[in-house]
Amino acid sequence: MTHLSPDGTTGALAEDLADPRTTRLFFLILTLYFVAQIALRLILGGALETDEAEMLLMTPGLRWGYGPQLPLYNWLQTGLFAVFGETLFALSLLKNLLLWATYALLFVGLRAFVPARIAALSTLSLFLIPDIAWEAERATTHSNMLLATISATIAGFLWSLRTGQWRHWALFGLAMGLGGIAKYNFWAIPAGLVLAALTIPEARQRLLSLRALIAPVIAVAIVAGPYLWMHANPDLALSSVGKMELSEEAARLIPEGLSLYLQGLVVLLILPTLVAAVLWVLSRRQTAETSVHWSVSLFQRTGMVLALAGLILVWIADVGHITPRWLLPIVLPLVIALYLRLSARLSRAATLGYLGTLALLAVLVFAGLSLDRYKDGARRDLDFMPLVQMIEDMNLPEDTLIVADFYVGGNLARIHPDWRILSDLPAGARMEQATQLLLLSRNMRAEQGLSQLAARVGWPYATEADYGAEQQIALPFHHGEKTLPLRLLHGTAR
Repeated sequence: MTHLSPDGTTGALAEDLADPRTTRLFFLILTLYFVAQIALRLILGGALETDEAEMLLMTPGLRWGYGPQLPLYNWLQTGLFAVFGETLFALSLLKNLLLWATYALLFVGLRAFVPARIAALSTLSLFLIPDIAWEAERATTHSNMLLATISATIAGFLWSLRTGQWRHWALFGLAMGLGGIAKYNFWAIPAGLVLAALTIPEARQRLLSLRALIAPVIAVAIVAGPYLWMHANPDLALSSVGKMELSEEAARLIPEGLSLYLQGLVVLLILPTLVAAVLWVLSRRQTAETSVHWSVSLFQRTGMVLALAGLILVWIADVGHITPRWLLPIVLPLVIALYLRLSARLSRAATLGYLGTLALLAVLVFAGLSLDRYKDGARRDLDFMPLVQMIEDMNLPEDTLIVADFYVGGNLARIHPDWRILSDLPAGARMEQATQLLLLSRNMRAEQGLSQLAARVGWPYATEADYGAEQQIALPFHHGEKTLPLRLLHGTAR
């Protein structure tokens, strides 16, 4: 066993600081992996995924707000578009930069208290979480920003607890502020970390200091502009609340979302837990190379506090729908705690087996992404050119406003950047004065009139416009027999 030195480091860490080989190897492998992911996305090409397409509609320059998503991702994507154009490379670059930063910043944060080997092995455990290894690479955007800001917040908090210096508390505040404009569920992380730290004497001593107050001050200054925009535009900012399917009836004893909440936790935790169990068996006779540091308890208690808080929230709010990725702020601290404790005692054979498992998963991710590109009905495989040709044949006036969902609208904007295209978010067209409107919808239910969509997006002339006959088109996929039906409706203001 080793003991903590006065500055909070272990003896093993002091020795480890003199040997940067593990750190260099970690960053080399990390960088090569995400460079390869960017290359794969460019090679596979095809249509844009829904979240990728969203960026082409929701980046009209720098604004305090763009809709239901917080603006940080949009700001960075706007900057990359300015440099590289509205290209697939710019889209893939930002996504993978954020995933790279997620691992890099967590590693840097863990290095405040543990050796590089343990920090690297613990950080790589995030790759065992399906929504990080697979979904974050395949589809998501703002969730990637959430992951990066969570890691930045953890890093700032751990280094603040280790040193107590102004600069580290300021960095913690900066990370909190950026996370606060990345994704709404981000706030669970700083709240959980602070509550957990208050229960640990070594952490509480650092936390209860005047210097720590600079962190919330900086965070509030960063989020002020976007949050004031949200307050002034609640119809746009809250237009996605319906995803949670909050019940308006009397609360049920067992909310429908409770089982989804528990299932989501299981889905995210099952692979990290199974791998950890195998590694523990392989290393059960191994002695830990360092004493268990209190930072392990910090992560463990953070995850437990957030899991309980989430359960209570789902119960009280009677949430009807939950997506597993919403639970990432709960799962990350639990997985980090598990692998911090485990990594200190891994045998050489277990370590090699663990790294081999991660390498195999990486290969499977590359293979899966390649197969996902060409499978029957894949979103990236849809051919939008027949729709483009159909719209061109309609000979609409040049100032016609096109309204479509993110997937259809963003892919049209990629092909025809000169067309004026808006998303079908509620109230999204309320400030538009275009007298010509073309509505596109994938909803094929006849009872859902497209003229209702014009009213929902807030087109000023929706209720008094003349609408032509509805048209339909079935878009083909490049591979496979499936088609994607679409409805089109043209409206003209009176």
